Amino acid sequence: MKFALLVAFISVLGLSVTASPALPTACGPNANILGESTFTHEGAEVKLTTISCPGSNVRGRGSLVNAAKRQVVSQCSPTTNPCSAISCNSAGVQPSLLDCNSLTIALDGISSNILIPADNGVIASLGTCAYIYLNLDTVEYSVCPTAFATWGIETTTQCFTTFQTTIAGTCFSPEITGNNWQVQ
Repeated sequence: MKFALLVAFISVLGLSVTASPALPTACGPNANILGESTFTHEGAEVKLTTISCPGSNVRGRGSLVNAAKRQVVSQCSPTTNPCSAISCNSAGVQPSLLDCNSLTIALDGISSNILIPADNGVIASLGTCAYIYLNLDTVEYSVCPTAFATWGIETTTQCFTTFQTTIAGTCFSPEITGNNWQVQ
């Protein structure tokens, strides 16, 4: 029942979700929360927060001038090494790898794609771990939860194994039209 409510919530908003104590800095100063939802996975609460990043000046962004015709780009190929670059941050407290693994499994269990309009994002969190998907493109993305989970755990794994004090990492896409996103 809770999963059905989550799918209905995502469908009504046309975007996806999750939560973090602070909004991603890539969203810029005008970031705001559009909605929140939760579901339970193996006794743990997964929080999803939908965020808007209006007017952010993220690198690689084009204009919305010709976006009158609705386009939806599929982001469902969790290939090995999908990131053109990964940046790791070592300031703060490191999240639990157990929480990140549980979040990955929980996201893998979602059967419906997550629609994320341009200049919006989704934060998925469980315990001390959060994955943030930001659509930096001028078109809407249909993101497979499995791809989102894969990019999140790959970034986490690379940063945590490279730097023992890492608290966060960012996976940068190739930053071209139809493939311009970040997973933090």
